[in-house]
Amino acid sequence: MPEKDSPLYELRCRIDELDNELLSVLSRRYRILEEVIKVKSEHNIPFKVPSRVDEVLNRNAAKGRALGLPENYVRDVWTRIIDEAHTFEQQFLNTDKVEE
Repeated sequence: MPEKDSPLYELRCRIDELDNELLSVLSRRYRILEEVIKVKSEHNIPFKVPSRVDEVLNRNAAKGRALGLPENYVRDVWTRIIDEAHTFEQQFLNTDKVEE
């Protein structure tokens, strides 16, 4: 919690609110992975599909750039999100298979 007597108090409160929103969205995204795991398992889809990873990274890098964010920053954030999703999925799919 930001200190109320700090000249940054109001800005830090706004940042804290945005952090809470980001966490909520990430949580919703993570919960969808259970459905992804089920579909991948039923259709024998590998836990990692590089073409999909590239698609997500490129799409979000472009959107981030349009919003004034550095492309490397967006790619780094999404790479971490995707890597964590793959780690989670792989636990349940019991496979090391990656689509070529």
